[in-house]
Amino acid sequence: MKYVINNSEDKQKLFDYLKELGNDYIVDVKKQKNNRSKMQNNYYWACIVQPLASELGYFPDELHDTLKVKFASEWQSIDINERQIGLQVVNSTAKMNTKDFEVYADQIRIWALYELGVRLMLPNEYCLLYTSPSP
Repeated sequence: MKYVINNSEDKQKLFDYLKELGNDYIVDVKKQKNNRSKMQNNYYWACIVQPLASELGYFPDELHDTLKVKFASEWQSIDINERQIGLQVVNSTAKMNTKDFEVYADQIRIWALYELGVRLMLPNEYCLLYTSPSP
Protein backbone atom coordinates (compact mmCIF):
# COMPACT_ATOMS: atom_id res chain seq x y z
CA MET A 1 0.00 0.00 0.00
CA LYS A 2 1.19 3.49 -0.80
CA TYR A 3 0.19 6.63 1.09
CA VAL A 4 0.94 10.15 -0.01
CA ILE A 5 1.01 12.54 2.93
CA ASN A 6 0.17 16.13 2.08
CA ASN A 7 -1.23 17.33 5.40
CA SER A 8 -1.89 16.42 9.04
CA GLU A 9 -5.14 14.68 8.17
CA ASP A 10 -3.28 12.34 5.80
CA LYS A 11 -0.76 11.55 8.55
CA GLN A 12 -3.54 10.71 10.97
CA LYS A 13 -5.19 8.38 8.45
CA LEU A 14 -1.88 6.59 7.97
CA PHE A 15 -1.35 6.26 11.74
CA ASP A 16 -4.88 4.86 12.14
CA TYR A 17 -4.24 2.37 9.36
CA LEU A 18 -0.93 1.27 10.91
CA LYS A 19 -2.62 0.71 14.29
CA GLU A 20 -5.02 -1.75 12.63
CA LEU A 21 -2.18 -3.85 11.18
CA GLY A 22 -0.56 -6.69 12.98
CA ASN A 23 3.20 -7.07 13.21
CA ASP A 24 5.73 -8.15 10.58
CA TYR A 25 5.46 -5.18 8.26
CA ILE A 26 8.16 -2.96 6.84
CA VAL A 27 7.39 0.72 6.43
CA ASP A 28 9.53 2.75 4.05
CA VAL A 29 9.17 6.54 4.30
CA LYS A 30 10.68 8.78 1.68
CA LYS A 31 10.24 12.38 0.69
CA GLN A 32 8.19 12.83 -2.42
CA LYS A 33 10.06 14.52 -5.21
CA ASN A 34 8.85 15.70 -8.53
CA ASN A 35 10.90 14.12 -11.29
CA ARG A 36 11.56 16.19 -14.36
CA SER A 37 8.40 16.92 -16.25
CA LYS A 38 7.45 15.67 -19.69
CA MET A 39 7.73 19.28 -20.94
CA GLN A 40 11.27 19.50 -19.52
CA ASN A 41 12.17 16.24 -21.21
CA ASN A 42 10.76 17.38 -24.55
CA TYR A 43 12.56 20.72 -24.23
CA TYR A 44 15.85 19.01 -23.36
CA TRP A 45 15.86 16.74 -26.40
CA ALA A 46 14.51 19.30 -28.87
CA CYS A 47 16.31 22.44 -27.72
CA ILE A 48 19.51 21.24 -26.08
CA VAL A 49 20.51 17.78 -27.28
CA GLN A 50 19.44 17.99 -30.92
CA PRO A 51 20.95 21.42 -31.71
CA LEU A 52 24.23 20.59 -29.96
CA ALA A 53 24.42 17.15 -31.55
CA SER A 54 24.00 18.73 -34.98
CA GLU A 55 26.55 21.44 -34.21
CA LEU A 56 29.17 19.04 -32.82
CA GLY A 57 28.60 16.06 -35.13
CA TYR A 58 27.24 13.62 -32.54
CA PHE A 59 24.22 11.37 -32.56
CA PRO A 60 21.70 12.67 -29.98
CA ASP A 61 22.18 9.70 -27.61
CA GLU A 62 25.97 10.12 -27.75
CA LEU A 63 25.70 13.79 -26.93
CA HIS A 64 23.27 13.10 -24.09
CA ASP A 65 25.80 10.69 -22.55
CA THR A 66 28.57 13.25 -23.01
CA LEU A 67 26.51 15.99 -21.36
CA LYS A 68 25.72 13.72 -18.41
CA VAL A 69 29.41 13.03 -17.86
CA LYS A 70 30.26 16.73 -18.05
CA PHE A 71 27.34 18.16 -16.06
CA ALA A 72 25.69 15.35 -14.07
CA SER A 73 28.59 13.40 -12.65
CA GLU A 74 30.42 13.50 -9.36
CA TRP A 75 33.55 12.00 -7.92
CA GLN A 76 33.20 9.59 -5.04
CA SER A 77 35.86 7.84 -3.00
CA ILE A 78 35.65 4.19 -2.07
CA ASP A 79 37.98 2.20 0.15
CA ILE A 80 39.61 -0.87 -1.43
CA ASN A 81 42.33 -2.74 0.43
CA GLU A 82 42.96 0.20 2.74
CA ARG A 83 43.35 2.55 -0.22
CA GLN A 84 40.96 5.22 -1.37
CA ILE A 85 40.04 4.98 -5.02
CA GLY A 86 38.25 7.80 -6.86
CA LEU A 87 35.33 6.87 -9.08
CA GLN A 88 33.33 9.13 -11.34
CA VAL A 89 29.62 8.41 -10.93
CA VAL A 90 27.34 9.60 -13.72
CA ASN A 91 23.86 10.47 -12.46
CA SER A 92 20.66 9.78 -14.37
CA THR A 93 18.87 12.85 -15.70
CA ALA A 94 15.58 10.91 -15.66
CA LYS A 95 15.80 10.70 -11.87
CA MET A 96 16.47 14.41 -11.37
CA ASN A 97 13.71 16.45 -9.82
CA THR A 98 12.38 19.46 -11.70
CA LYS A 99 14.65 21.93 -9.91
CA ASP A 100 17.84 19.88 -10.34
CA PHE A 101 17.01 19.30 -13.98
CA GLU A 102 16.63 23.03 -14.59
CA VAL A 103 20.05 23.65 -12.98
CA TYR A 104 21.50 20.94 -15.24
CA ALA A 105 19.95 22.50 -18.35
CA ASP A 106 21.07 25.98 -17.30
CA GLN A 107 24.69 24.80 -16.92
CA ILE A 108 24.58 23.35 -20.42
CA ARG A 109 23.09 26.53 -21.91
CA ILE A 110 25.79 28.67 -20.27
CA TRP A 111 28.57 26.31 -21.41
CA ALA A 112 27.21 26.16 -24.96
CA LEU A 113 27.04 29.93 -25.21
CA TYR A 114 30.45 30.75 -23.74
CA GLU A 115 32.48 27.76 -24.92
CA LEU A 116 30.86 26.99 -28.26
CA GLY A 117 29.19 30.26 -29.19
CA VAL A 118 25.86 28.44 -29.53
CA ARG A 119 22.78 30.09 -28.05
CA LEU A 120 20.23 27.48 -27.07
CA MET A 121 16.54 28.24 -26.79
CA LEU A 122 15.28 29.03 -23.28
CA PRO A 123 12.43 26.96 -21.81
CA ASN A 124 9.93 29.83 -22.03
CA GLU A 125 10.79 30.28 -25.72
CA TYR A 126 10.18 26.57 -26.30
CA CYS A 127 6.90 26.68 -24.37
CA LEU A 128 5.64 29.47 -26.61
CA LEU A 129 6.46 27.42 -29.72
CA TYR A 130 5.11 24.21 -28.22
CA THR A 131 1.80 25.63 -27.01
CA SER A 132 0.98 28.28 -29.62
CA PRO A 133 -1.73 27.32 -32.10
CA SER A 134 -0.80 26.57 -35.69
CA PRO A 135 -1.76 29.18 -38.30
